Amino acid sequence: MKNIISTEFKNSTSYNLVKINDVDRDVRIVEESSIIKNPNKKRLLCYPDETINIGDIVDFDGSKWICTETDTTSQVSNVGLITRCNNNTLNYYDQFYILHEIPCIIQSNIILDTDETTYIESPSTTIILKISNNEITRQIKRGEIYKIGLQSYEIKDINDIVEPGILKMEIEYSQEVQEEHVYTISILNGDNLQIAQSQLLTINSQLTDNNIIVPSPILLYSSSNESIATINENGEVTVNSIGNVIFTVSMSTNITIKDTINVEIIEDIIHNFTVIINGTTSIIKGYTSNYSCIFKDNGNVIVQQSEFYLKGDDGVSSTTLAEIVSQDGINNTCQIKANNIGYVKLFVRNLDGSIISSGFRIQIKNLF
Repeated sequence: MKNIISTEFKNSTSYNLVKINDVDRDVRIVEESSIIKNPNKKRLLCYPDETINIGDIVDFDGSKWICTETDTTSQVSNVGLITRCNNNTLNYYDQFYILHEIPCIIQSNIILDTDETTYIESPSTTIILKISNNEITRQIKRGEIYKIGLQSYEIKDINDIVEPGILKMEIEYSQEVQEEHVYTISILNGDNLQIAQSQLLTINSQLTDNNIIVPSPILLYSSSNESIATINENGEVTVNSIGNVIFTVSMSTNITIKDTINVEIIEDIIHNFTVIINGTTSIIKGYTSNYSCIFKDNGNVIVQQSEFYLKGDDGVSSTTLAEIVSQDGINNTCQIKANNIGYVKLFVRNLDGSIISSGFRIQIKNLF
């Protein structure tokens, strides 16, 4: 009898493509009854050889529906009765504080056996609700507080026997409010960054829960282009080439909570430092002469503090043929006095010794 729905299945006016438990399914959805039409209840006919089970969640017509019954009297066994949740959800945080918005069917005690889609009219009313019985919802316990709509409710009783596949709960309005978690991830390096190819970089992040810093959070790091740069579980970046890359930091238990940073990686700047000594190449014995220097990087003048010193003509040994009588490290000048005839070499370097000049040869000679 499965041919009843297999013939021209998709050509039927009742054919719909829906999601059942987040999986696309071909189904037919018809009125629950040909006599009494209830817009909040429908019959769902699955494609041959497919089934629907009590507790399955159906996305149809812009709403969540829950399968509350299966039709065992039908000539075709894969038929279910689905009930609209009317956008009612129970907000549940699991052990990882991930928020699950669980679709639920709401009843009042008074009309328990009639209309299962009645909205909550009074927050003080005891309410019966039905939700799918699954791995997540089975964590819900009696005495816990949950938010439904704008109000919080205490779970008074849970029944999973009467309707297998469904958890039937008695809940009561509670003045105690369900604790909610609002997580935020912030990358402390900013939104945009530029680094050189050889530069070390660590992406520093902070996770907050309701504006309170979470100590030692487990975060996930990812790169938009690993051919440009990769990032490890500690936020440490390995650069592979120049270009732009976006790093994303997300909460390990809820990847929708995240922050990003755009990093531009540029070529390394190659420095070519030089220092030039200016002054006369000879001094008369007993006289003094002034010298100066200029520091450059790739031909451009840079500011450095200087330190002048004298060596023998071999550029290594010490000398007494001349002496530096004064020097100004900020203005990069010195004054040398000639003591005896011969040759000396004048050197200059910056304060950290990273830039050193070649020896400037000076002859000390007699006046005549």
